[in-house]
Amino acid sequence: MIRVLSAEAVPITFHLREGYRIAGASFSTAFNVIFKVGTSDGRTGFGCASPAEEVTGESAAACLAALDDHLIPLLRERDAADVPAILAAASAAAPGCPAARAAVDIALHDLLARRAGAPLARVLGQRRERLLTSVTLGIQDDPGATLERARRYVRAGFRVLKVKVGEDWEADARLIRSLRRALGTGVTLRADGNQGYSEEEAGQFLRALEEGDLELLEQPTAAEDLAALARLADASDVPIMADEAVRTEDEARRIISGHAADLVNIKLMKSGGIAEALRIATITSAAGIGAMVGCNDESRIGIAAGLHLALAGPNTELADLDGYFDLVDDVAHGGVRIEQGYILPSPEEPGLGVSVDL
Repeated sequence: MIRVLSAEAVPITFHLREGYRIAGASFSTAFNVIFKVGTSDGRTGFGCASPAEEVTGESAAACLAALDDHLIPLLRERDAADVPAILAAASAAAPGCPAARAAVDIALHDLLARRAGAPLARVLGQRRERLLTSVTLGIQDDPGATLERARRYVRAGFRVLKVKVGEDWEADARLIRSLRRALGTGVTLRADGNQGYSEEEAGQFLRALEEGDLELLEQPTAAEDLAALARLADASDVPIMADEAVRTEDEARRIISGHAADLVNIKLMKSGGIAEALRIATITSAAGIGAMVGCNDESRIGIAAGLHLALAGPNTELADLDGYFDLVDDVAHGGVRIEQGYILPSPEEPGLGVSVDL
């Protein structure tokens, strides 16, 4: 038995180098909780929570309280190698705090792979070596500023851009067409509505575009209205991706049964960690639905965990793992690297491959 000897939750509010706006919200900081677990074999595993009420359903205070009051006491003296038992207990102890549970799940998986002496992706059953990641363009009042930022990212080697939309479908369509003309066909464009459109507005936005303008449209309408999402998916040649509408395995099954989306965005902070995320990937893959692994604004710890999941999942062939790019003074180092728009893990480092200054 490998006992959990210590567990610590450290809240940190990171400032963003460049704030951004999405439909309905603006961000200039990112609240994270860095989670540290020490075990009787002398190893330390790290996890990360990045709660966002509009995505995970939990506030920063609720996330931290779940860790301090429920999950840390639950971990003490448990067998760190019995990950399924701990995660089951964590789900019962903090059912409404998936980001808090993700911190525990990630740290336990980090420890699992460190004990194996292998990168986590390999322990999970690695299927791919690297993935192109998108980088996000927030909503700006000046389309010229968006275009200039897009050009800057392309010059840096990124080939996939995710454009935030959802406030004004006509302006959004003009922006997408402008980006396509300026950047050419060698750059892939994705759009993310963050639930900002009505069904009619989403349809008008899609019809205003030309073939090849967009790779996909993510969560254009309200998460709870799966029927609207399904109608858009049925009517559009542009694949529709569910994000806020799919957090758990049960919600993924509802997406499948309702034929509500062509793709799903799997985020560790929504699902409660790697174990549930893999289950979502497995059932959506079996249903012929593709998946992207996304993120919130997260430390490299969370991004590395998402990458290892994406490299191992059966259908996780898309990545949106840019959430650490703008964090000022991240306490984590390593874990991931960017090469010509691809995101890769640290080579041959065990676990997540991160080091943390705490």
